[in-house]
Amino acid sequence: MNTVEFRSLMAHQTPHLRDELEYWEDDLPHLQMAEFLDFTQKAIVARSFDVVRKSFEIATTALKSGDATLLNAIYVSFLERLDFRSDAGKQAFLLMPAELKKGRYEVLDHDEKLLGRKLGVDDRA
Repeated sequence: MNTVEFRSLMAHQTPHLRDELEYWEDDLPHLQMAEFLDFTQKAIVARSFDVVRKSFEIATTALKSGDATLLNAIYVSFLERLDFRSDAGKQAFLLMPAELKKGRYEVLDHDEKLLGRKLGVDDRA
């Protein structure tokens, strides 16, 4: 799956996100992923866990079948930036499939190694 196919999947699965996704050109996958992150994070805050579950399903599909560009966007602009520190976030984290958790841990570990410290959204002990 490439970034264009992922954008189509997101637009099909989340029609109200279509305009925001189409605003960004196909060669700007990180900005498209930021829209997806914002959508997912707002669903977490609103405790819309069915929406959160659907977002995680979409992201898992991309993680399993994405090309290098899409995978980079998923890791850097989605998994790395999700914030699970609130009570709603802790509940949402429980919905996250194992593949996404593994990817999140990998990118957070990489960041910690590079920066010499944890990112603010890394709430692991």
